[in-house]
Amino acid sequence: MDSPAPQRSGRWWTPLLLVHAALVVAVLVARPLLPPTSFDGDGPGALHGVVFATQVLLGAPWWVLSGVLPAVLPLLVNLVLHVVVLRRSRRRAPLAAPGSERHRPVGTSARLGLAVLAGLAVWAAWLGWDDTTSYDVVTRQDESPYVTLQVLGCALTVGVVTALLAARWSPVVAATGVSVGFWWAWTAWAAAYDDTGLFLVGALMLAVGLAAGTSFAAFVGVVVAARRSSAPGLG
Repeated sequence: MDSPAPQRSGRWWTPLLLVHAALVVAVLVARPLLPPTSFDGDGPGALHGVVFATQVLLGAPWWVLSGVLPAVLPLLVNLVLHVVVLRRSRRRAPLAAPGSERHRPVGTSARLGLAVLAGLAVWAAWLGWDDTTSYDVVTRQDESPYVTLQVLGCALTVGVVTALLAARWSPVVAATGVSVGFWWAWTAWAAAYDDTGLFLVGALMLAVGLAAGTSFAAFVGVVVAARRSSAPGLG
């Protein structure tokens, strides 16, 4: 009896696409229901911050190109592009043997999600709990809310976490996930409690810094992992 012929998987979508679509719907539903923003000295509130940061993230980079705050169209454009990329990737994917779907390893969506959570956890551990003024032993003056050593420790932790994940997974997944998780958490917090609007500048600078820092850390992680695997007795 002939063995079953290889065939393409019937599922072209990924869990990441479902999360993407759910977040787009959530933003589109929540945004009109939010009360008008009022800067009363305490910022617009946590819900505004979460929705705003999510909307900026899902609409990037089109809102930067248009020169205005993110609207509905950038979110939908990115969602459509996500669908198109997945559909084309499936057409180009090699045929799979029957039954192989049952033994699928941890996929890219799961790894990216874990990397996002790792980035969020680093922010929460180093910065998320601190909203007080403290004495900075480096600048020798009071700083609010973060001090120099706190920021340096946070940056170092981001690099170490990214390198460790890149050594085991894809460096792109590691760098992207950690950057997205950390950036989203910081931006949501800043948008919620900043009553000046200057957090947008900080969010842009943070995005650039994270992209550069996590890319370098991921590269280091891959290099170290390659050397360890090629070293005698460690391969």
